[in-house]
Amino acid sequence: MKTYVTLCVLTIICMGAASAGIKKGATMQVKANSIWFQEVAKFDHWQNLKRSGNSEAAASYQENALSHRDAWQFLKPLTVKILVYEPTKHRVNVEMKTPGRMLGTTWFLDTEALEP
Repeated sequence: MKTYVTLCVLTIICMGAASAGIKKGATMQVKANSIWFQEVAKFDHWQNLKRSGNSEAAASYQENALSHRDAWQFLKPLTVKILVYEPTKHRVNVEMKTPGRMLGTTWFLDTEALEP
């Protein structure tokens, strides 16, 4: 029982440490090849598929979303500003800060896409 409690506490501490740097207004880097969505409903559907463990369905949805430009995948790390952070949903709403034609656009990302 003690081992289980210790494991739970360590897991919570690690999760908190990983997301400690994510705060509204923070400027952060998004990992290369991350999946970006402009519509929250499509992001939520993709994220639910991804977290369900059905990798085939998640990959199929992702491929379809990318091909229809419902989702985007950028090849290089990009700079964003955190607009909204929802830790329970593992979701951030961000504004693109990297210069270029996407500057100022807003996106939804999984928190795993952010550099620590």
